[in-house]
Amino acid sequence: MSLFRTGLFVLLTALLVGCGFQPLYGSRTQDASVQQKLAGIDIVPLQGRAGQYLRNELLDLTTPKGYPQKPVYRLDIGMSEVKSGLAIQEDDTTTRYNLTLDTNFRLVRIANGERVYSGSTQTVAAYNIVASEFANLAAENNARKRASLVAAEQIHQQLSVYFSGR
Repeated sequence: MSLFRTGLFVLLTALLVGCGFQPLYGSRTQDASVQQKLAGIDIVPLQGRAGQYLRNELLDLTTPKGYPQKPVYRLDIGMSEVKSGLAIQEDDTTTRYNLTLDTNFRLVRIANGERVYSGSTQTVAAYNIVASEFANLAAENNARKRASLVAAEQIHQQLSVYFSGR
């Protein structure tokens, strides 16, 4: 039985190598040409606290050396935030919420206004409700920040994969 598994593993590995499969976090998305293309993106300011978190994280990920002098691309991002009760007690009180952050983004070439890539993300961050209003507010803000940071990483990842193929 183990000989069969070994043979199957070798066959599947050969098929993956033959089809051009490359790991998402491989060196192609981290090479200098991809980083240079990412550094040429102007990220449009966003509304709200979640938008600030998202934009700041994207700036850190795409342009760690500072704002691009002559940006080649503009990244337009639309976002929506929904808070929904998850754990509802018998007396109709909610003790846990999910904060869902949906983003739609498009990468536009500044020179001609052409949309070259578009994508979306959805992130969910949960938090508990307790007796303290301050703790509840802090937990909600923390969930918003966590969801924004994950969304920024997902957008960065999608853009890196796009640029690695160009």
